[in-house]
Amino acid sequence: MFKLSRWAELPSSYRLVIISLSAFSLLQIADFFVKGGQSVYYLPLNLLVIFIFFSLPGLQKKFQAHSAALFILKALPLVAYAYCYKLAGSLVHLVHDGWFDDRIAAVDRFLFGFQPNQAVVNFFTPWLSEIMLFAYVIYLPLVVVLGYLLYRQKSSAWLERYLLALGLAYLTCFIIFIILPVASPRFYFSGLQPDSGFLFRWLMKLAESFVQYAGGSFPSAHCAAGTVMIFFAYRLGGKYFAFYLPLVLLFFISTVYGQYHYVADVVSGIVIGIVSVMIADQLKIKAAD
Repeated sequence: MFKLSRWAELPSSYRLVIISLSAFSLLQIADFFVKGGQSVYYLPLNLLVIFIFFSLPGLQKKFQAHSAALFILKALPLVAYAYCYKLAGSLVHLVHDGWFDDRIAAVDRFLFGFQPNQAVVNFFTPWLSEIMLFAYVIYLPLVVVLGYLLYRQKSSAWLERYLLALGLAYLTCFIIFIILPVASPRFYFSGLQPDSGFLFRWLMKLAESFVQYAGGSFPSAHCAAGTVMIFFAYRLGGKYFAFYLPLVLLFFISTVYGQYHYVADVVSGIVIGIVSVMIADQLKIKAAD
């Protein structure tokens, strides 16, 4: 049995993972009894991940002299957040059977007077698609690299603050996926995705087939995380901020260009990212006091 004192020893990001997986487990049980959903079969894996995160502090003590291994252990919440994305996808119809794409698309049309996802089709070219999808694909490595830079250039405490802000951003988005399911433009509009391209278009087709799902659109978890990255790159230093900012901004544009998100998804994701950074900062300030 786990002692209460062990909970107090856990970093905030580990606690967030454990709480989130516990909440998802309860939702999966509800999904099984209310709708006969199959997501309940994730429960054993959920429990295993929870056990692992309870055990990680003890494992970290054995790797104090191994910086790279210690970083991997400290950064494992990133893997857990990706797993939570998968869990959210299994629950997108827990609350509503249909989709809310028509309403989100209507917000875009109201704001711009036209439909941005339809308008970008006029700019499709193989090389522009390759540049845009490069920005989309490189997002994931950039998340990890920034965490490592914070760990090496600043401290473990800064890595932890970054992981906490990312977790708050991701999990807020995942909760909204379940409450307000939006399939995404590539499912709502027919035939709008850029078919031409090269390596990165091929990689995104693989991701579309094996990773992405209908329902992970509003708000954009990618843009929420990208916003967190901009803040922490700025705190890391000018040259890192100068490197990250244009890539993240290009990534924001690519989400609409590739028909993965509506503009409303992007804006809401940015807002969630900003708020998540503010909350993480306040939590860490209070913990320090």
